[in-house]
Amino acid sequence: MVRMRQKLFEVIETLINQEGKTRFISGGALGTDQEAFWVVEALKKEYPNIVNIVATPFKNQDSVWSDTLKYRYQHMLEKADEVVNVEELDEYKVKGQTLGEFSKEKMKKRNEYMVDHSEAIVAVFDGSHKSGTANCIAYARNRYLGHQLWRLYPQVDFDLDITYLA
Repeated sequence: MVRMRQKLFEVIETLINQEGKTRFISGGALGTDQEAFWVVEALKKEYPNIVNIVATPFKNQDSVWSDTLKYRYQHMLEKADEVVNVEELDEYKVKGQTLGEFSKEKMKKRNEYMVDHSEAIVAVFDGSHKSGTANCIAYARNRYLGHQLWRLYPQVDFDLDITYLA
């Protein structure tokens, strides 16, 4: 996690300084999503104009997590400049699903929301074709919105590859 955090700092700071990005959305999930949120939060000290957004797939995303993880998640939501509960947005609602309950489709819709509201995607991705990250990248490719994909390879010390999804 220490090496990944260092690389996230490098990538996000590059996005701010060289690409002029000021809005950052994370999905709030355990691992990379939360780490990226806290990196952006730390960078706000140096770049107070950046906005740190959490897009949650459903209201009780942390319902099955340990008390410690719940506390950290709630703290993240409190620190966020904006929290978007994607399951409540008409465009991303999953029919036949109860609000606040887990579903893989809601996780997918959260990823779609993040892609639809972004210009660049930072992904820590090992190449697995059966992951939420793979689905997110595939969705971005299919949308043809001209996103930049900043991919960090965890199995190769987080080497960075930048491509344009056109």
